[in-house]
Amino acid sequence: MDAEKAKQDIETVEDCSQVRADANIFRSEPAFAKYIPGGFSPSRCIRLSGMSMSYAIFAFAGCAITFFGYDTAVMSQVNNNPDYQQRMGVSGGTSRDAAAIGGLVSLWFGGFAIGAIMVGYLADSIGRLKTIQIGCLWGILGAALLASAQNITWLAFARVISGIGCGHLNTTVPVWTSELADPKMRGAFVAVQFTLAMTGSAIVYWMEFACVKTLSASFAWRFPLGFQIVFLLIILFAAPFYPESPRYLAMIKNLDGALFVLRRCRVDNTDQVIENEMQDIELAIRTEASSTSVTFRRMLFTKDEVHTRRRVLLGVGIQIMQKCTGIDFISVYAPNMFALSGFKGDAPALLAGGNWFGYIASLALSIYLADRVGRRKMTIIGCSLMGLVLIIGGILSHLTVAYATVDPVKANEFGAGVAAILYIYTFIYGGTWLTTCWVYPTEIFPLASRSKGAALATIAFSIAGGTINEIIPYLINAIEFWVFILFALVNLAMVIPLYLFYVETANRPLEHLDILFLSKSPFVWRAEKEYAERLNERMETLAVLDAKAEKQEVEA
Repeated sequence: MDAEKAKQDIETVEDCSQVRADANIFRSEPAFAKYIPGGFSPSRCIRLSGMSMSYAIFAFAGCAITFFGYDTAVMSQVNNNPDYQQRMGVSGGTSRDAAAIGGLVSLWFGGFAIGAIMVGYLADSIGRLKTIQIGCLWGILGAALLASAQNITWLAFARVISGIGCGHLNTTVPVWTSELADPKMRGAFVAVQFTLAMTGSAIVYWMEFACVKTLSASFAWRFPLGFQIVFLLIILFAAPFYPESPRYLAMIKNLDGALFVLRRCRVDNTDQVIENEMQDIELAIRTEASSTSVTFRRMLFTKDEVHTRRRVLLGVGIQIMQKCTGIDFISVYAPNMFALSGFKGDAPALLAGGNWFGYIASLALSIYLADRVGRRKMTIIGCSLMGLVLIIGGILSHLTVAYATVDPVKANEFGAGVAAILYIYTFIYGGTWLTTCWVYPTEIFPLASRSKGAALATIAFSIAGGTINEIIPYLINAIEFWVFILFALVNLAMVIPLYLFYVETANRPLEHLDILFLSKSPFVWRAEKEYAERLNERMETLAVLDAKAEKQEVEA
């Protein structure tokens, strides 16, 4: 190791011990933060530790993400409700009506993006927990307006407000859990959350189906839209009893609070382990204070030492690619897709509802694989398999249409094959992509810009989701079974950037990812090689420091 480089590293690590005295590297909470009720308090925090605390965090985050899954899928059958269509003036079946229906779905993504932008500022100013609580208030207002909507303008504004609330929660909660979770459990944390997200989607789907069959058409779409308030009230009143992110607490110089949270949330909470993690956090704060872009503008347009702009491209890219896998043309417009399989009457809706159970089951696989296989391999494998499956689905759908009038029996057999393909595709997506695309943006950004980075990734999710959901009805009507082939080719093409640029983040401390992204090369193999070299240098530096400390003790 170069002597000068070693000397600099030693000085940097030694400086870490003085971090508590250096006020310039810390942020201060804004004055208005004290007027926002709730947030974190050691005296109020639930008295659990280790795995018990982890399970409690699972439950809270799971409720928040269940709401996300519910809110995402709530329009799937509302769109087809005759009372809803008549009330909103979109019952004519014209191109204008199709555009309006798609537009009302897409407006939620616009609100979601606004909520994500707000989180970029709020979460680093007032904390993760208070930001979650503010999101709940937006969501409650949005749900109340949705359930009482009387016309399309009313509902359009309500969709935006509801999206703002969901954007708050779904941007903040994954960041909060990633910063609280043990490095070897981050993937499982998010996988468990999104298992509950799919549970939320399944709940609302079957709730709407049951309401349509047993109650009035008006109640069948108003009640599910208003029921979201139940989740939000639970989250709102439970948040003040949970621990705040230790990274955020350290960032605002509440170092005692950060130590308190680490001791409560770590399974191995021995003094040495906690002190080592606290040192890593403090060193990251010191490093990022002078070398990291912390505003949206600088993150996008300024090159810094830890390559924040490259991380933005990766975080934004994985969320855009998530939407380009084609999952929305099955999940949001599921009944329409099963209709392409040749099924009539209630069969498409029943098959679409059954698909949610396979979706939920697939996440058990994701929980198992997330931290064992890693993010990079899971996305590459997922795209490859989904591409192949969708090609088969396109061929079977074409044969279903071709034999519909010539040989109905054979057409039904091919249609059953298409339905099976849709189930298999959803299982693959849930087992590989659903967790990864949300946990990855919460891992790759430096602490100083993590909330804004996750916000930018969420904004990309919103824009991509809004665009895809707007054009899917046209695609289904215009190209029918070719929609399978289109998304199959997109999935296969996405393997290339995933292989070249997406580094592995699983089983690595968040602070070590700063070392990984120091490489000037965007290519994975080069960054990994330099990461290994720097990590070895760091270990040698720490060994020198330990030897120096032992010598001083002997001399004393």
